[in-house]
Amino acid sequence: MSNRLRSAAVAIEVAVTFTLLAASLLADGGVRVRHVAVGFAFGFVYRHSRAVAGCRRFRDRPLRSVSVALTWIAVSVAADRSLRESAARRGFGAGFGLGSVAYRAVRR
Repeated sequence: MSNRLRSAAVAIEVAVTFTLLAASLLADGGVRVRHVAVGFAFGFVYRHSRAVAGCRRFRDRPLRSVSVALTWIAVSVAADRSLRESAARRGFGAGFGLGSVAYRAVRR
């Protein structure tokens, strides 16, 4: 992935994360920190698992990329089902984005 495309992806991820945080503040009057923390851990581990599995380019190892994606889809569905309220889901999503961006920052 080129640097410009990677930068655009990070910018979109950050924008979505802050949009989720702002929506949570407006709708609920606050952000649930524990859901953000759990989402952060999930996002960080997700990026780490992709890096360890060697999923940088889909063309190089498509089976690894698909298997990591399917595993994380199952984990995400389980997490989504455990979060009953929309505020919790927004907090988890925002934390996931923050964790993902943090891993990218640490990796550099």
